[in-house]
Amino acid sequence: MEVAVVAGADPGHALPAIGVAAQLVRRGHGVRLHTGAGHAATAAAHGLALTPLPDIGADEVTATGFGERLRQLAVALAPRLVTDWRSRPPDVVVVDSLTWGAALAAQRLDRPWVELIGHHLPDPDEGLPPVGLGRSMPSPAWRRRNDRRLVARQRRSIADGATEDHRAIASLGLDRMPAPCARLVATLPVLERVRHPWPSNVHVVGPLAVDPVGPVLQPPEGSAPLVVVTDSTASGVVSSLGALARHAFDGCDLRVAVTSSNLPATTTEAMVVGRGPHGPLLAEAAIAIGHGGGGFLTKAAAAGVPAVIAPLQGDQREAAARWREVGAGRVIRASRLTPRRLRWAVVRHLADRRAHEAAARLAAEARWLGAGLAATIVEQVGSGQAPAADGAAHHLAGAAASVRGRRH
Repeated sequence: MEVAVVAGADPGHALPAIGVAAQLVRRGHGVRLHTGAGHAATAAAHGLALTPLPDIGADEVTATGFGERLRQLAVALAPRLVTDWRSRPPDVVVVDSLTWGAALAAQRLDRPWVELIGHHLPDPDEGLPPVGLGRSMPSPAWRRRNDRRLVARQRRSIADGATEDHRAIASLGLDRMPAPCARLVATLPVLERVRHPWPSNVHVVGPLAVDPVGPVLQPPEGSAPLVVVTDSTASGVVSSLGALARHAFDGCDLRVAVTSSNLPATTTEAMVVGRGPHGPLLAEAAIAIGHGGGGFLTKAAAAGVPAVIAPLQGDQREAAARWREVGAGRVIRASRLTPRRLRWAVVRHLADRRAHEAAARLAAEARWLGAGLAATIVEQVGSGQAPAADGAAHHLAGAAASVRGRRH
């Protein structure tokens, strides 16, 4: 089977895509990976040849609004991919949620496609709080009414966006926006809120992101609890979390490792700052601190590490709310983030037995899921099947039943 995998260059989008692509390569499939050139070494380490995303000129993307920029990028990207794939069309295309020009290319070539979502399912639902605000599930009647009004507005905005999408794709000679055959959501079932009905093409598949290739950042020596802090890797986001952490934990009986591209590398007796993969650090960590990016949080979940989260934007706010709901996360609003508040959030989290138990439950779920499951669903779509799920825990229940069957 030939598979094309297309993802944006930000690590939060590229690394989950590489995780799925790597599994497909291990199973003997041909994979064409299109993402940012900066991930070439990581792709090569997993047996993947990377084709950089085509350059798109500033004259082709002139909009300032986020949604309109995505449309212009999609319209510019689609014909370039069609040209690249026409001589040997892939059997199935895996498309990062922000790179839907690849979905248009798949439709032009009459190929099925799978959407890859690096965090929670972002669709508004009238039974849930509005997407992107980080609200908890409502209980008072006035909150439920307010939430329903906001969700109705979000749905109207999506409908307006669909009209604009139609105008955009008409310029490519297409008459409709293609629907994905499956949607892969890189979170855990317990972190995905219940929906009625559950969208049958949505599959919660667990952690997908691989660690980037590079030197491992060695934590300080000693037996004190290790706190792992990461700055945001999203383009255009200036994060000072690492710098703030250096002040927050100065003089504390903790070991601190800060992964950051924004700070100069430094090493002291109790703290190291530099660039390095999260996996080895989280395997030893007692607490994880970040803004709530999907890749970092799924790695923390897989390692069973509670998190302190200071979200900056919509998907991070949603992730923070869900970690808080299950008891594995403490949340600090970015506007209230100070060294003192961060220090005390970590101290309280370290002493909270329930937080560590909740994080252990996340790790237990993560063991059943992951990139192997995502690759299986891609294979099913590529062979003409329409895999369906009946809830967030659909594949978790299936994996447990499979193990019970093998034991008998």
